[in-house]
Amino acid sequence: MELYGKTLGIFGMGRIGLKLAAKCKAAYNMNIIYHNRKPNPRAENELEAKYVSFDNLLAESDVLSVHTNLSDQTKGLFDRSVFNRMKPSSIFINTARGGIHNEADLIEALHNKVIWGAGLDVTQPEPMDRNNPLLFMPSVCVLPHLGSATVETRDKMAIMAAENIIAALHNLPMPQIINPEVYSSVHFDSIE
Repeated sequence: MELYGKTLGIFGMGRIGLKLAAKCKAAYNMNIIYHNRKPNPRAENELEAKYVSFDNLLAESDVLSVHTNLSDQTKGLFDRSVFNRMKPSSIFINTARGGIHNEADLIEALHNKVIWGAGLDVTQPEPMDRNNPLLFMPSVCVLPHLGSATVETRDKMAIMAAENIIAALHNLPMPQIINPEVYSSVHFDSIE
């Protein structure tokens, strides 16, 4: 499938979704639509992205890429009923968490040509069973949850971890904080 001028749908227009959208806009002049908890003004200003309803995201996306967290609201969200609302020519991509899509329903949708293809960096469960039908489908690309496994990314991850350790050892605020609400409640000087 030629990507030039096609519509990229992003489910979860946060930091990662925004980076993907920018690359696809620059490389393929893709139209960008997205669904998020709230509109993302940066995406709209920089990429002319359009905030749409979830139903419109499904109906209009040629490529639909998932970039959201796994929560009670997103667990199993991409199931038979959702795949049935997508274009038969669409590609479903999940690089977020495997639990966001229902794998049996995805296999069925691909087998019955409800959607054209899938790209998965995450599966449910991980690792996949080596006989999983997705591994044998020509319109599916499965990576073993290693989308971030470049030398540069892994080096940066190691540096970030080292910076946090050094800061903690010197009783300084850590520069990389994933959950600030927990971090702010811990008194490190009381930990022996």
